[in-house]
Amino acid sequence: MEDLKMQARAAAAGLLDTLQSMPEVQALYVLSSSAVAPNNVTRFSTDSDFDLAVVLDVPLKEDEWRPSPADTYALVRERLPAWVPEFSFYLPVPWGRMEVNVHQLLFQYEADPRTTWNSDKCDAYANKGEPLLDRENAFEALILRKTKEQLWRLEGETRRLHNRITWDVREIPLRMARRVGTPTGHFVLSGALDEIVDWLYARSGRLLPNMKWKLHSLGALGLISTEQENLLIEAQQCDPLSMVDLERRCEALEAFCRSAGMDLSTRAIETVRKAYQRANHHILGEHASVFADRPFPRFVS
Repeated sequence: MEDLKMQARAAAAGLLDTLQSMPEVQALYVLSSSAVAPNNVTRFSTDSDFDLAVVLDVPLKEDEWRPSPADTYALVRERLPAWVPEFSFYLPVPWGRMEVNVHQLLFQYEADPRTTWNSDKCDAYANKGEPLLDRENAFEALILRKTKEQLWRLEGETRRLHNRITWDVREIPLRMARRVGTPTGHFVLSGALDEIVDWLYARSGRLLPNMKWKLHSLGALGLISTEQENLLIEAQQCDPLSMVDLERRCEALEAFCRSAGMDLSTRAIETVRKAYQRANHHILGEHASVFADRPFPRFVS
């Protein structure tokens, strides 16, 4: 695999050299399985794309910022260099053709405090990014700042996911299977599996990677054991028309949660739900009133 990666790098050498020579390029990064980075656990193969990020230094006025990057790009189109390539194209390699994806960013847009990076994007640059060019290390500093912000947000995400898991690992799938059919129960449970994987990353203080690397990275980063990975694989197997199989999947996921240290006893679940409700759904938090119907209907504070 490393030999394949080096062949891919050789095939892209002319492109990389050309991009680095452009004066408008603030930073140039190789990403994902194409990158050489200490924390990168992705694998390059003949099915891999070659991912690059070209960060451009283009003047941007404060009032030109828009929530959608594409809307901002449209406003400054006349200032963009004409050489900027299309996002996707192909280069010849020994095994055929290799797709190249050029992710295009405006440094001033990304550096704006109003621009937030999701966990996937932070992980791509912080853990799976290899800088070939970074003037004054400005983009590296930006990556560190965006990553710090996202890790802070993950603390709240850990609590949200824990709350959701108490519902989705058994109660909601079985309830929906009874209400509208077994396939819906399986569908909800599959969502719970994804929530559990995200919870593992968030709980460990790690950025959530791109979906295609989530399961592989759990083992590669040492976040789960082989036995736990087998439980996740068991929970993925599905006969969507079988209620018995839905019960089996619920049990597999519950066993996994217990092995990961999540208490799913009735009392523990009630504690998690109450704490989350007080923190996120009660305007008055712990001071919210309760409803009593005796001796007459009323709210008691």
